[in-house]
Amino acid sequence: MRPVTLHTLMHHTGQARTVKWRPERLSTDTTRRLIRRGRRSNAAVRVYVTTDRDGRSMHVAYVEFGPGLYDNVDAVTDIYEIPTEALTSL
Repeated sequence: MRPVTLHTLMHHTGQARTVKWRPERLSTDTTRRLIRRGRRSNAAVRVYVTTDRDGRSMHVAYVEFGPGLYDNVDAVTDIYEIPTEALTSL
């Protein structure tokens, strides 16, 4: 089961536009591993609790990687949409 949706935004050096990758479905375990990796690499990690359009509880995690992690990239932001029921069912 892959209940988590990942959205990635990337801003290349010297370009005015931001590249948005298509949403990707992930498992909860993979998501935890990727968020931990962000914390280890000194990325800014923020987690918010909110509801989706249907009123279901969910967590939204932002992992913001600054310049220096990737070549010719100023910033990468990973946005994880995690249903709360996926976290509590582990």
